[in-house]
Order: sequence, then C-alpha cells, then structure tokens
Amino acid sequence: MRVYIGAVLMIIMLCISCEDSGMLSQWQTESFSKTAITQSSQKVFRLSNYSSTDEQHIRSIAFDRGSNIAEHFRMASLKVGAQLVDATDIVIPPNSYLEVTVSYSPKNMDTSLANYNGWVTGEEERFIPKHPDEIAKAAATEKPVIHRAVLQAVYDYPKTEIYYIHLVGYAEKGPQGETTISAGSVNCYPGNGAACFDGDFLLDIPSLAPGGPKSLEISGPIKFQLEGNTIHLKMNDFPYVLMVLRSEEIPQLPSGVIATLVISGSEDVVASGSFDGNRVILDNMSFRIRVALGELSLSQVKQGMSALVDFDVDDISIETISPLDQGWIRMQLETSLPNNPSGNELFDQFLSNANIMGILEGDFTY
Repeated sequence: MRVYIGAVLMIIMLCISCEDSGMLSQWQTESFSKTAITQSSQKVFRLSNYSSTDEQHIRSIAFDRGSNIAEHFRMASLKVGAQLVDATDIVIPPNSYLEVTVSYSPKNMDTSLANYNGWVTGEEERFIPKHPDEIAKAAATEKPVIHRAVLQAVYDYPKTEIYYIHLVGYAEKGPQGETTISAGSVNCYPGNGAACFDGDFLLDIPSLAPGGPKSLEISGPIKFQLEGNTIHLKMNDFPYVLMVLRSEEIPQLPSGVIATLVISGSEDVVASGSFDGNRVILDNMSFRIRVALGELSLSQVKQGMSALVDFDVDDISIETISPLDQGWIRMQLETSLPNNPSGNELFDQFLSNANIMGILEGDFTY
C-alpha cells in the first residue's frame, strides 16, 4: 500500500516554518550512514528550548502514522538533560533540550514508498510486461535502497504546534548477503560459536490465565552466540511466541472477545551471561509484549502490525534449573510487571503488577 504524507501536511509545515524562530518550528532532516541488514546505526539530535525564562511542554513525540510501518526506525531513548523521560507529557526547562536517540535497523531492501519534503521515493507495485533484455539491464543496475519515516513532536505550551523530523536511512545487504530480517524468522545451526535451543516455551501468568504454566506456540529455535564461557543473545533474534486469550477463559475480557498476546525480543538489546557447558545464566533480556484482536497464526504476525497493547519489559534474567544432560536443558525466567504497564485500561486489569514466569525446556546444542 502506497504511503504518502500529503499536500495538507506540506502546507502545515510551510506555515510552521514561518513561526517565531525561537520555537523550533521547522522541518528537520536526519540522515543515517549506510547500514547493512542485521546491523543498526544511531543518530542523536536535540529539540532545544532557547527561552531563558519559559519552559516548553511536548504533549507527545511519535512516528507519523503510516510512515514507519516496517519499523526500520525506533526511538531508542528520550532524555531531558541526563534524565530519561517517556514519549508523552515532556517538560523542557528553560535553556535545556530534549535529546532524541533514534536507531535505524533496516528490515528489508525495499525503498520506502513516500512523497514528502519535495522528494519522492519508491514505485507503485504493478505489472508491466518488459523485454527480457530490459529486465536483465534493470537487475544489473543497483539503486540505493532508501528508507524514510517522519517523527512528529506535538507542542502544546507555550504555543500549540508540530515539529517534524524527517528520518532517512540507506540500506545494504547483510554480511552474509541477507536482504530481509524480522523476529521469528531466524534459523540456527550449532557450532562455530552458535548454540541453539529448540523446545517448549511455557508461560505462567496467574492473574491472566490461572492453572499453571501454559505451553505456547513458538516460531522457531533460539540462537545464542558463544565466546569462551560467555554467552550472548540478540533479542532481535528471539522467535515469536503466541498466547491466545479468550473471554470464556478470562472473565475480565468482554464476552465474545478473542485476542492474541505476541511476545518477541526488544529491538537492539543484547543479553549477556555465562555458560560453563552445563548451565546458562543470562542477564538483561528484554521482551516486547503486544496484544492484537483476533486469533492470529504465526504467519499473520508482522513486525509492524497494529496492536491494542504494545510495551517492553526489560531487565529480565534467565537461569538454568535443570543442567544440560544428554542435550536437554531446562531454564527459567521470572519477573513482575509494573503498575499499568500497557496503558490500556482493559488489559491492565490483569497485567498490572502481574507475576510472570517463563520456562524453556528442550534441546540445547552447540
């Protein structure tokens, strides 16, 4: 589907650019260095408050709807001074700034379909018969792969306005020739520094689904990297895990409602720990939790799918409770969610302060 920021947006930006120069009301472009599939790069920029007397209030900063569907870009952190802040209700004191860190992790080699800031990229997907010589010539001519998205910061004090940041990334094939990447699609082959877990993922959330751990559908193996006695897990490589929520099993849900809880690894997080040949100890795991309406299959889960709930749970550790024996291992992770973790009133009824325990049991080869 073609993605456009239309003429109305352009008019708004032109009008904003005519505002008082002290209010940061202008169109800003941030370009990333060329980045390979499976890798990432970052840009850090500031939205400054030049006033020496008045604070500024940003109601929210987020990606413009439709401009980052593939999720090539992600806000890695927001800071006012040295203090981390959320993406809503941001107060910037006089003579201070909001520091925005954005990561660029290209997911594919498809140029963004976009038409804004006077620049058109991408092409309509339609079939036009061509002579074989034309097809061969086009294939031999490599064009740069360009990914584009727009961040918008909505100010509501001292003036109501929107500040746009145009993000531009350039993608190239990965080190092994990779042209696409998404969670849930990683293959794992043991040896040469790789270790593979292939087994069951059991999840116990008593406040959500009483009755003990439930065996969930998982999209593939979990790939670890070994360096001596050190073990790493790129959370980008963590497979999708699905849990179907039905109103007849969960009284808090409205009658007839079916939803799917999707667990995947958080972007750009690497968990590290130790492996002595028998036990895995891993720290700093981080998971992305999403809930979408309907009963989804693994093939229907997409990186940029819309969801009712979308938040991350970080600082999780995993430890071995049954050491590796004849290729079989049992590991456990446990955490507690904060109050109102999702911001969705319906689902926070059973997610607020919930205790969560996950168990991984199965084959571990390296």
